[in-house]
Amino acid sequence: MAEENGRRRWRLVLVASPLQGHMTPMLHLATYLHSKGFSITIAHPQFNPPEYSNHPDFVFLPLPDNISSPANFTSFLKFLQALNNNCKPHLQEHLGQIINSQKEKSEKESVVIIHDSLMVFGGFVAGDLGLPSIIMNSSSAAFFPAYKIIPQLHQDGRFPLHGNYFYLPKCFLK
Repeated sequence: MAEENGRRRWRLVLVASPLQGHMTPMLHLATYLHSKGFSITIAHPQFNPPEYSNHPDFVFLPLPDNISSPANFTSFLKFLQALNNNCKPHLQEHLGQIINSQKEKSEKESVVIIHDSLMVFGGFVAGDLGLPSIIMNSSSAAFFPAYKIIPQLHQDGRFPLHGNYFYLPKCFLK
């Protein structure tokens, strides 16, 4: 493990979802962890990026996602699949470069990936590269009981609202 003045140096790579209610908790976590001495990299899709100037101490890694609008997808699930599929190779390449460059230098950092529960590619990349990872779920405790009644609401025609492109994925209807 890398050490600086007898202490480990840690690079935390937080893989944030671009969706409302997901990015802000990830940035709050990053701010807290940075205050404890961790180096922070925020990896995020190019779609709906965070405001970099609000977090000058972080390194931002925009991941090409080839998504201009979620409205172009027929379901929320297809949007998430595209987001994960399109961002994964870019994160893997970037982290692979960091790991390879560290092998060539005497200075090293321990890298840990913390990823949003919707950004599952973060966990796959961590596994592929042999890095530890942690999943962050930004949903509230109230979400889980509500999650169970979504199929009934859909069957009753009360969810989702018409015109909402984030409609219920078919996997909920089984």
